[in-house]
Amino acid sequence: MPAIAPSEPLTFAQAMELQRVPSHDEIYLSRYPALSYDYAPGKPLSVQRSYGGHVYAQALWAASQTIRDTGLRVHEANGYWTQAGHANRPFIFEIKTLSQTRSFILRQVTARQPTTPSDDCPFPLSDASKELGPVAFALTCSFKAREEGPGYWIKLNREKYGDLLQKDPTMHPASEYLRGPNRAGTIRLADFPGIEIRTPDLTAYNEKNRGTEHRRMHIYRGVAPLIEDPNMIAAAHAFVSDRAGLSVLLHTFEAKTLGVSGSLNHKMVFHIDPEKLNLDEKGWYIQEMSSSRGAEGHAVIESRIWGPSGELVASTVQDAMFRSIKPKLS
Repeated sequence: MPAIAPSEPLTFAQAMELQRVPSHDEIYLSRYPALSYDYAPGKPLSVQRSYGGHVYAQALWAASQTIRDTGLRVHEANGYWTQAGHANRPFIFEIKTLSQTRSFILRQVTARQPTTPSDDCPFPLSDASKELGPVAFALTCSFKAREEGPGYWIKLNREKYGDLLQKDPTMHPASEYLRGPNRAGTIRLADFPGIEIRTPDLTAYNEKNRGTEHRRMHIYRGVAPLIEDPNMIAAAHAFVSDRAGLSVLLHTFEAKTLGVSGSLNHKMVFHIDPEKLNLDEKGWYIQEMSSSRGAEGHAVIESRIWGPSGELVASTVQDAMFRSIKPKLS
Protein backbone atom coordinates (compact mmCIF):
# COMPACT_ATOMS: atom_id res chain seq x y z
CA MET A 1 0.00 0.00 0.00
CA PRO A 2 1.32 3.47 -0.81
CA ALA A 3 2.02 5.84 2.06
CA ILE A 4 -0.75 8.36 2.81
CA ALA A 5 -0.16 12.11 3.11
CA PRO A 6 -1.13 13.74 6.42
CA SER A 7 -4.82 14.70 6.43
CA GLU A 8 -4.16 18.10 8.06
CA PRO A 9 -1.65 20.79 7.04
CA LEU A 10 1.65 20.38 8.82
CA THR A 11 3.17 22.98 11.10
CA PHE A 12 6.52 24.22 9.87
CA ALA A 13 8.29 22.35 12.67
CA GLN A 14 6.60 19.12 11.56
CA ALA A 15 7.51 19.72 7.92
CA MET A 16 11.17 20.12 8.94
CA GLU A 17 11.20 17.22 11.43
CA LEU A 18 14.31 15.03 11.23
CA GLN A 19 15.43 11.78 12.81
CA ARG A 20 19.09 11.04 13.44
CA VAL A 21 20.28 7.91 11.64
CA PRO A 22 22.56 5.78 13.86
CA SER A 23 26.00 6.25 12.33
CA HIS A 24 29.46 7.64 12.99
CA ASP A 25 28.53 10.39 10.54
CA GLU A 26 25.98 13.20 10.81
CA ILE A 27 23.05 11.69 8.87
CA TYR A 28 19.37 12.61 9.21
CA LEU A 29 16.13 11.31 7.69
CA SER A 30 13.16 13.57 6.92
CA ARG A 31 10.01 12.38 8.68
CA TYR A 32 7.33 14.00 6.55
CA PRO A 33 6.89 14.39 2.78
CA ALA A 34 7.77 17.51 0.86
CA LEU A 35 4.91 19.23 -0.91
CA SER A 36 4.52 18.10 -4.50
CA TYR A 37 2.71 19.46 -7.52
CA ASP A 38 -0.32 17.23 -7.00
CA TYR A 39 -0.16 16.96 -3.21
CA ALA A 40 -3.50 16.00 -1.67
CA PRO A 41 -3.99 15.72 2.12
CA GLY A 42 -5.21 12.29 3.17
CA LYS A 43 -4.42 10.76 -0.23
CA PRO A 44 -1.56 8.52 -1.40
CA LEU A 45 1.72 10.40 -1.59
CA SER A 46 2.46 11.85 -4.97
CA VAL A 47 4.85 10.40 -7.52
CA GLN A 48 5.34 13.93 -8.90
CA ARG A 49 8.41 16.05 -8.29
CA SER A 50 8.53 17.89 -4.99
CA TYR A 51 8.74 21.61 -4.25
CA GLY A 52 12.41 22.57 -4.36
CA GLY A 53 12.16 25.07 -1.52
CA HIS A 54 11.42 22.21 0.87
CA VAL A 55 14.72 20.36 0.49
CA TYR A 56 16.55 23.70 0.42
CA ALA A 57 15.10 24.68 3.80
CA GLN A 58 15.36 21.22 5.33
CA ALA A 59 19.00 20.82 4.31
CA LEU A 60 19.70 24.10 6.07
CA TRP A 61 17.85 22.87 9.15
CA ALA A 62 19.74 19.56 9.04
CA ALA A 63 23.05 21.44 9.07
CA SER A 64 21.75 23.44 12.03
CA GLN A 65 21.47 20.23 14.07
CA THR A 66 25.25 19.97 14.10
CA ILE A 67 25.92 23.40 15.66
CA ARG A 68 23.28 23.49 18.41
CA ASP A 69 25.79 24.06 21.23
CA THR A 70 27.73 26.84 19.50
CA GLY A 71 25.22 29.69 19.56
CA LEU A 72 25.98 30.38 15.90
CA ARG A 73 23.23 31.41 13.47
CA VAL A 74 22.64 30.90 9.76
CA HIS A 75 24.46 33.50 7.68
CA GLU A 76 24.14 32.26 4.10
CA ALA A 77 23.09 29.19 2.12
CA ASN A 78 23.98 28.14 -1.42
CA GLY A 79 22.07 25.20 -2.87
CA TYR A 80 22.25 23.15 -6.08
CA TRP A 81 19.46 20.95 -7.43
CA THR A 82 20.90 18.01 -9.37
CA GLN A 83 17.88 15.68 -9.54
CA ALA A 84 14.13 16.13 -9.20
CA GLY A 85 12.97 15.25 -5.70
CA HIS A 86 10.13 12.78 -5.04
CA ALA A 87 7.42 13.42 -2.46
CA ASN A 88 6.69 9.73 -1.78
CA ARG A 89 9.98 8.99 -0.03
CA PRO A 90 12.22 10.74 2.50
CA PHE A 91 15.35 12.76 1.96
CA ILE A 92 18.48 11.44 3.63
CA PHE A 93 20.79 14.31 4.61
CA GLU A 94 24.50 13.84 5.25
CA ILE A 95 26.43 16.75 6.77
CA LYS A 96 30.18 17.36 6.53
CA THR A 97 32.35 20.10 8.01
CA LEU A 98 34.31 22.14 5.45
CA SER A 99 35.72 24.77 7.81
CA GLN A 100 35.34 25.76 11.44
CA THR A 101 36.62 28.77 13.41
CA ARG A 102 35.41 30.58 16.50
CA SER A 103 33.34 32.99 14.38
CA PHE A 104 32.26 30.92 11.36
CA ILE A 105 31.36 27.33 10.60
CA LEU A 106 30.95 26.11 7.02
CA ARG A 107 28.91 22.94 6.44
CA GLN A 108 28.21 20.85 3.35
CA VAL A 109 24.95 18.93 3.08
CA THR A 110 24.04 16.33 0.46
CA ALA A 111 20.50 15.02 0.09
CA ARG A 112 19.65 11.67 -1.47
CA GLN A 113 16.48 9.58 -1.60
CA PRO A 114 15.71 5.86 -1.62
CA THR A 115 15.21 4.44 -5.10
CA THR A 116 11.80 3.09 -4.05
CA PRO A 117 8.79 4.79 -2.40
CA SER A 118 8.17 4.56 1.31
CA ASP A 119 5.40 2.32 2.64
CA ASP A 120 4.47 4.57 5.53
CA CYS A 121 4.13 8.21 6.62
CA PRO A 122 5.71 9.52 8.81
CA PHE A 123 8.67 7.92 7.08
CA PRO A 124 10.25 5.12 9.18
CA LEU A 125 13.93 5.04 10.04
CA SER A 126 14.23 1.81 8.04
CA ASP A 127 13.92 3.87 4.84
CA ALA A 128 17.47 5.09 5.47
CA SER A 129 18.72 1.52 5.00
CA LYS A 130 17.31 1.22 1.49
CA GLU A 131 19.38 1.66 -1.64
CA LEU A 132 19.83 5.38 -2.23
CA GLY A 133 19.80 7.18 -5.54
CA PRO A 134 22.29 9.85 -6.64
CA VAL A 135 22.63 13.18 -4.87
CA ALA A 136 19.45 15.16 -5.57
CA PHE A 137 20.50 18.36 -3.80
CA ALA A 138 23.72 19.79 -2.39
CA LEU A 139 24.06 22.74 -0.03
CA THR A 140 26.90 24.72 1.45
CA CYS A 141 25.90 26.96 4.33
CA SER A 142 27.70 29.09 6.86
CA PHE A 143 26.88 29.95 10.44
CA LYS A 144 28.34 32.94 12.24
CA ALA A 145 28.57 34.37 15.71
CA ARG A 146 26.26 37.24 16.53
CA GLU A 147 27.95 40.65 16.33
CA GLU A 148 26.94 44.18 17.25
CA GLY A 149 28.22 47.21 15.39
CA PRO A 150 27.45 50.00 12.92
CA GLY A 151 25.46 49.24 9.79
CA TYR A 152 23.80 50.71 6.71
CA TRP A 153 21.03 49.56 4.41
CA ILE A 154 18.56 50.57 1.75
CA LYS A 155 14.83 50.61 2.43
CA LEU A 156 11.91 49.48 0.33
CA ASN A 157 10.66 52.18 -2.05
CA ARG A 158 6.94 51.72 -1.47
CA GLU A 159 6.05 54.87 -3.43
CA LYS A 160 7.08 53.42 -6.79
CA TYR A 161 4.14 51.02 -6.51
CA GLY A 162 1.66 53.83 -5.81
CA ASP A 163 -0.67 53.07 -2.93
CA LEU A 164 -0.51 49.31 -3.50
CA LEU A 165 1.69 48.62 -0.48
CA GLN A 166 -0.09 51.11 1.76
CA LYS A 167 -3.19 48.93 2.12
CA ASP A 168 -3.86 46.28 4.74
CA PRO A 169 -1.84 43.21 3.63
CA THR A 170 -4.88 40.97 4.10
CA MET A 171 -6.61 42.93 1.33
CA HIS A 172 -4.19 41.53 -1.25
CA PRO A 173 -5.30 38.36 -3.06
CA ALA A 174 -4.44 35.12 -1.34
CA SER A 175 -2.06 33.08 -3.47
CA GLU A 176 -4.16 29.98 -3.94
CA TYR A 177 -1.86 27.88 -6.11
CA LEU A 178 1.80 27.61 -7.03
CA ARG A 179 2.30 26.29 -10.54
CA GLY A 180 5.09 23.81 -11.01
CA PRO A 181 7.73 23.84 -13.74
CA ASN A 182 7.27 21.88 -16.95
CA ARG A 183 3.49 21.55 -16.41
CA ALA A 184 4.10 19.46 -13.30
CA GLY A 185 0.84 20.64 -11.73
CA THR A 186 0.06 22.96 -8.83
CA ILE A 187 0.53 23.18 -5.08
CA ARG A 188 -2.30 24.54 -2.98
CA LEU A 189 -0.65 27.25 -0.92
CA ALA A 190 -2.98 26.56 1.99
CA ASP A 191 -0.84 23.44 2.42
CA PHE A 192 2.34 25.51 2.85
CA PRO A 193 3.38 24.71 6.43
CA GLY A 194 2.95 27.56 8.89
CA ILE A 195 3.08 30.39 6.35
CA GLU A 196 0.40 32.67 4.87
CA ILE A 197 1.20 34.19 1.47
CA ARG A 198 -0.48 37.08 -0.36
CA THR A 199 0.25 38.41 -3.84
CA PRO A 200 -0.07 42.16 -4.56
CA ASP A 201 -1.42 42.84 -8.05
CA LEU A 202 1.42 44.60 -9.91
CA THR A 203 -0.42 44.72 -13.26
CA ALA A 204 -0.54 48.52 -13.38
CA TYR A 205 3.15 48.82 -12.54
CA ASN A 206 4.25 46.14 -14.99
CA GLU A 207 2.26 47.60 -17.89
CA LYS A 208 4.79 50.44 -17.85
CA ASN A 209 7.79 48.35 -16.84
CA ARG A 210 8.50 45.39 -19.06
CA GLY A 211 11.40 43.02 -19.55
CA THR A 212 14.14 43.45 -16.96
CA GLU A 213 12.10 46.17 -15.23
CA HIS A 214 9.24 43.71 -14.59
CA ARG A 215 8.64 42.91 -10.92
CA ARG A 216 6.96 40.05 -9.10
CA MET A 217 6.13 40.25 -5.43
CA HIS A 218 4.62 38.30 -2.62
CA ILE A 219 4.13 39.15 1.02
CA TYR A 220 4.08 36.57 3.78
CA ARG A 221 3.83 36.07 7.51
CA GLY A 222 3.88 33.19 9.94
CA VAL A 223 0.80 31.57 11.44
CA ALA A 224 0.53 29.78 14.78
CA PRO A 225 2.26 27.92 16.25
CA LEU A 226 5.18 30.35 16.20
CA ILE A 227 8.72 29.26 15.37
CA GLU A 228 11.17 30.02 18.17
CA ASP A 229 14.52 28.57 17.10
CA PRO A 230 16.42 31.26 15.11
CA ASN A 231 17.86 28.77 12.64
CA MET A 232 14.42 27.30 11.99
CA ILE A 233 13.16 30.84 11.41
CA ALA A 234 15.89 31.19 8.78
CA ALA A 235 14.81 27.87 7.25
CA ALA A 236 11.21 29.14 7.00
CA HIS A 237 12.32 32.24 5.08
CA ALA A 238 14.43 29.99 2.85
CA PHE A 239 11.39 27.76 2.26
CA VAL A 240 9.35 30.70 0.96
CA SER A 241 12.19 32.30 -1.02
CA ASP A 242 12.06 29.69 -3.79
CA ARG A 243 8.31 30.03 -4.31
CA ALA A 244 7.92 32.22 -7.40
CA GLY A 245 11.28 32.44 -9.14
CA LEU A 246 10.32 30.70 -12.36
CA SER A 247 7.20 32.83 -12.81
CA VAL A 248 9.52 35.85 -13.01
CA LEU A 249 11.03 34.36 -16.16
CA LEU A 250 7.63 33.82 -17.77
CA HIS A 251 6.82 37.50 -17.47
CA THR A 252 10.29 38.90 -18.14
CA PHE A 253 10.41 36.99 -21.42
CA GLU A 254 6.72 37.77 -22.02
CA ALA A 255 6.17 34.10 -22.75
CA LYS A 256 3.01 32.15 -21.99
CA THR A 257 5.00 29.11 -21.01
CA LEU A 258 8.50 27.74 -21.02
CA GLY A 259 9.18 24.37 -22.55
CA VAL A 260 11.62 23.17 -19.89
CA SER A 261 12.41 25.10 -16.74
CA GLY A 262 13.82 24.45 -13.33
CA SER A 263 16.01 25.92 -10.62
CA LEU A 264 19.70 25.09 -10.85
CA ASN A 265 21.18 27.07 -7.99
CA HIS A 266 19.79 29.29 -5.22
CA LYS A 267 21.87 31.48 -2.92
CA MET A 268 20.46 33.31 0.08
CA VAL A 269 22.24 35.75 2.38
CA PHE A 270 20.76 36.83 5.71
CA HIS A 271 21.83 40.39 6.49
CA ILE A 272 20.75 40.31 10.14
CA ASP A 273 20.55 37.71 12.88
CA PRO A 274 17.64 35.32 12.16
CA GLU A 275 16.46 35.90 15.73
CA LYS A 276 15.28 39.32 14.50
CA LEU A 277 13.30 37.77 11.62
CA ASN A 278 10.36 36.52 13.67
CA LEU A 279 7.55 35.01 11.63
CA ASP A 280 4.31 35.81 13.41
CA GLU A 281 0.86 37.13 12.54
CA LYS A 282 1.81 40.77 13.17
CA GLY A 283 4.76 41.30 10.83
CA TRP A 284 4.57 40.92 7.05
CA TYR A 285 7.65 40.34 4.90
CA ILE A 286 7.88 41.39 1.25
CA GLN A 287 9.88 39.50 -1.38
CA GLU A 288 10.48 41.64 -4.47
CA MET A 289 11.74 39.71 -7.51
CA SER A 290 13.17 40.54 -10.93
CA SER A 291 15.47 39.12 -13.61
CA SER A 292 18.36 41.13 -15.01
CA ARG A 293 19.74 38.65 -17.54
CA GLY A 294 18.66 35.57 -19.45
CA ALA A 295 20.43 33.87 -22.36
CA GLU A 296 21.79 30.56 -23.62
CA GLY A 297 19.28 28.43 -21.76
CA HIS A 298 19.50 29.93 -18.29
CA ALA A 299 18.59 33.13 -16.45
CA VAL A 300 19.34 34.86 -13.18
CA ILE A 301 16.54 35.81 -10.77
CA GLU A 302 17.31 38.31 -8.03
CA SER A 303 15.17 39.07 -5.03
CA ARG A 304 15.24 41.27 -1.98
CA ILE A 305 13.35 40.40 1.16
CA TRP A 306 12.16 43.38 3.16
CA GLY A 307 11.19 43.22 6.82
CA PRO A 308 7.99 44.67 8.30
CA SER A 309 9.66 48.09 8.72
CA GLY A 310 10.93 48.12 5.11
CA GLU A 311 14.50 47.23 6.07
CA LEU A 312 16.43 44.89 3.74
CA VAL A 313 16.85 41.67 5.73
CA ALA A 314 17.87 39.07 3.13
CA SER A 315 18.84 38.77 -0.53
CA THR A 316 18.67 35.88 -2.98
CA VAL A 317 20.19 35.09 -6.36
CA GLN A 318 18.87 32.13 -8.33
CA ASP A 319 20.13 30.58 -11.55
CA ALA A 320 17.39 28.80 -13.48
CA MET A 321 17.30 26.73 -16.63
CA PHE A 322 14.76 27.68 -19.28
CA ARG A 323 14.07 26.53 -22.81
CA SER A 324 11.29 27.92 -24.94
CA ILE A 325 8.81 25.68 -26.73
CA LYS A 326 9.79 25.17 -30.33
CA PRO A 327 6.95 25.42 -32.86
CA LYS A 328 5.83 22.11 -34.29
CA LEU A 329 6.59 21.45 -37.91
CA SER A 330 3.47 21.16 -40.04
